[in-house]
Amino acid sequence: MFDGLKDQIKGKVCELGFKNFDDKESRDKLSKKLDEIVGTVFKDRVESSSRVITEAIALYENLLEQQEKAHNETLEQREAEKMWIYEKRQELEQVQNGLEVILSKCTSDSKN
Repeated sequence: MFDGLKDQIKGKVCELGFKNFDDKESRDKLSKKLDEIVGTVFKDRVESSSRVITEAIALYENLLEQQEKAHNETLEQREAEKMWIYEKRQELEQVQNGLEVILSKCTSDSKN
């Protein structure tokens, strides 16, 4: 019984509300209000999306900087390792040359 009364009241409210839309001024006000609401929601969404995009770009820039730094450190480390290897090669060549000198002295001494 209560549900039936509730439905009748809803129907009457809707009927009266729709009568208001029959006049042009009410439709224009409603249209203007809807435009404002849609505009505000759209603007908020655009601003929110823009903020997220800006944060994502900053994050990617930071990652790129970190990768570049790691890459440069790796290059510097490789150059240092190459220099160390070059220096050890020179030291070994000097030792080899010294051994050859000693060997040649030993062979020349043994001939005398």
